[in-house]
Amino acid sequence: MLTETGAELVVRFDPTGVDLRDCLNNIRHRDWNDLPLVQNIVDGRPVAVARTLRPLWDSLDDKARERALNKLEIVLEIVTGYRDGHPELRRPGEPYPPFGPGFGVSESKRAVAMASVLIQEGRNDRKVQRRLRDGELTSVGTNESTIRNWVRSWRQKGLLGLIDGRHIRKSLSWEVIDPRYRAIAEEEFATLDGDRSNLAIQEMHRRVLVKLRNAGIDDYHAPQRTTQKFLSNLKHQRGETTRSQRTKKLQTASGSTQYPGVRPGQVVAIDVTRADNLVYDTFNGRPLSVEIITAIDVATRVVLALRVVPMSANGFEAGLLLYDVCRPFSMLVAGTTVSDWRWVGLPETVDLSSAVVKVWRQDLEVDFDTLQGEHPIPSVMPDAIHCDNAAIFTSVHFRALLRDLQIDLLLSRPGNPTDNPQVERWHETIQRGLQQIPGYKGRNVSERGRLVADEPLLTARELQLHLRKFIALDYHRHGHDGLIQPGVEAAKMCPLDLWDVMVEATGRIDVPQRHDLIYQFLPIKWGTIGPAGVEFSNLRYENPLVFEPLRYVEVGRFRERDRAAPFFYDPNDLSRIWFHDESTDRIEPIEWVGRSKADAPMTDVILDELCRKIRRRGGNHVFKRGLTTQLIINELGELTSARSKADRRKTAAAAQRVEQSRIDHAEAEAAQERAHPVRSIAPRTVPTSSIRRAWDNLLETE
Repeated sequence: MLTETGAELVVRFDPTGVDLRDCLNNIRHRDWNDLPLVQNIVDGRPVAVARTLRPLWDSLDDKARERALNKLEIVLEIVTGYRDGHPELRRPGEPYPPFGPGFGVSESKRAVAMASVLIQEGRNDRKVQRRLRDGELTSVGTNESTIRNWVRSWRQKGLLGLIDGRHIRKSLSWEVIDPRYRAIAEEEFATLDGDRSNLAIQEMHRRVLVKLRNAGIDDYHAPQRTTQKFLSNLKHQRGETTRSQRTKKLQTASGSTQYPGVRPGQVVAIDVTRADNLVYDTFNGRPLSVEIITAIDVATRVVLALRVVPMSANGFEAGLLLYDVCRPFSMLVAGTTVSDWRWVGLPETVDLSSAVVKVWRQDLEVDFDTLQGEHPIPSVMPDAIHCDNAAIFTSVHFRALLRDLQIDLLLSRPGNPTDNPQVERWHETIQRGLQQIPGYKGRNVSERGRLVADEPLLTARELQLHLRKFIALDYHRHGHDGLIQPGVEAAKMCPLDLWDVMVEATGRIDVPQRHDLIYQFLPIKWGTIGPAGVEFSNLRYENPLVFEPLRYVEVGRFRERDRAAPFFYDPNDLSRIWFHDESTDRIEPIEWVGRSKADAPMTDVILDELCRKIRRRGGNHVFKRGLTTQLIINELGELTSARSKADRRKTAAAAQRVEQSRIDHAEAEAAQERAHPVRSIAPRTVPTSSIRRAWDNLLETE
């Protein structure tokens, strides 16, 4: 029978039980009730295992049992001279010297001799030699100190002391923790969904204890080590950071299949993200943050448009991004010179001499051998725009623009950015381009360097140019893992490759280009043209050449109920408005009469701030006679005080918007001049240089 000390022999039977002798010749009596039932038969003989050994012994796997029995044979041979511990079970040649008590050798020297025997056995074992060759083992034997420890453990604990502790170590089971504690802990960790700040495990444990106390529960059982592992497991399930917690929360609401985009322009995704780079504000001479607004075609992942805008982007700038989506661009690489995205929709001349009509389409195929030459960025009129519920995408202007262009607006569910995954993934890809330039401040404060603001920064315009280079020369030419076509899953494609493939099936989908396309994306104001021009927000605009025949038009000329005429205006540059002259079919600029005297950028933000300031001071009626001195004193305090950060941000944003607005309108005006050339007209405004030069001394001339 296998017992705690090893094999024991039955030496006598009686009506009450049996007598068993162990390897040390100790005899003990066991009652019949203490003997186990035979549960295994080997070679026709029953195998008996003591009841006290059975629960643990049965829980071990065969490999663990084999290792324990091998150690037991080694220990018994050292102590008794017999591997099975009994002379009756001796094997041929046993006992071998110096093992056993009959040779007068100490157990320590026997352990040294056994170590030599084990080394020799390992050298003759081919399996052990292969494991040694493969690096799985560092030696083929067991040293004498380990063998002495086996003998010591056997004398103290018997066979249980020879079982590898890694096999008998109890696994952590959450069942030992009070179910009331586990239920409250799961409720607390369920609140970590990315919207709340991340909390430490100890704080979560404290909150659980507080809730248990408030519920009057003080008899709970929660072992410290197991509870710590349980809380760590809950934290791992929810996520270690707020970003991962929010991602795992959204996984429960996200779709399980990809969007079946079948052609370019079917859905265009738009989103805004803060640029992870600081830029240099040329107006204030300070570093500041900006935002990046991007439009990406869902079916092909082609980036159709990108703009760098001040914080925070508005609905008008979202409309201008859609204006870029409708325009084809091209970037030219000549040597080491790289141009900006150029609008290529309007050729200056078309030579039809010796023209041969043939089927043709524009091919965007990428030349992977060189960067030299043209790099096209296609245009498309979207069927639908997919964006989140930000105010800029739900604004009146943006919705009206989509309605006029017959474009559907697909809004993501509130709080579910995974509804628009293509553009969200683009925000990860663009990190590769942002990290290439100075001023990179990281995606969060943990990645931000101390000297970011001291680096030589790019301006917002230069950042936009860099990102457009990155799109045309890197992203559009890079293999995209998300572009997988059924049947050819192993095929690698870049976004422009898939664009060409889909256009082959759909045919040309280019947007017809007009020189005055931009004005379709501008809001309209109605104003009456009078002898002094037209006035909006206390700003007077005049163009005598255009207004002269329209100063006294009849009611209903442009609108039924009055004499008002429609004007296009740009909220980012109020120094001029635009009017469609029906006689020439041109969009004529109407300049603010005080434009030549203004150095500060004029936007609706600046104008609204001025009006609010006037209202706060009580209007213009506060300027009364006798109060001039007091008003100057009051105003002097404001004039000498430093500008607040909010004022600097507004002015910097206005300057950036004016710069971009003037670039857009300069493109449109240049295209209009090429399409409808007119005679040059002398400037109608006084040059600024003539106003600021010193006046002539008329007394000396006389």
